[in-house]
Amino acid sequence: MCRANLPAPTRNNGFTLIEVLIALAILSIALAAAMRATAMATTSAEEVKLRTYATWIAQNRAAELTARRVFPGVGVENGQTEMAGINFRWSATTNETPNTAFRKVEIAVTRTTAAAATADERKLAVLTVYLARPVNQPKQGAT
Repeated sequence: MCRANLPAPTRNNGFTLIEVLIALAILSIALAAAMRATAMATTSAEEVKLRTYATWIAQNRAAELTARRVFPGVGVENGQTEMAGINFRWSATTNETPNTAFRKVEIAVTRTTAAAATADERKLAVLTVYLARPVNQPKQGAT
């Protein structure tokens, strides 16, 4: 037999164990970053939803005050409401303005946890409206 007729041994072109481990480490870091980004996006979407509902509640309260056409007294009024199955607490603080024909009403909305019935102190929405004294309503203290 002649050795010249035998095929030359071929070299295996696969990956080494070190190369596979490095590739897995890079993949795990990339997947961890993707999971963190997904979690942050989910949290952000939930926050936007809560703030949107809170803004709608404040706008509804302002529209109600405007529609009643009553000049509010100075003070604080509190209430609770539910929107989309989530409980919220609102607080309307009425203050005088330099012009006695107007009142400033600041409506703040926070989320209420149903279990403890306590408000989360973080304000989700704050809306300020100015209400005018109705034309036919006399000034307080006038005869």
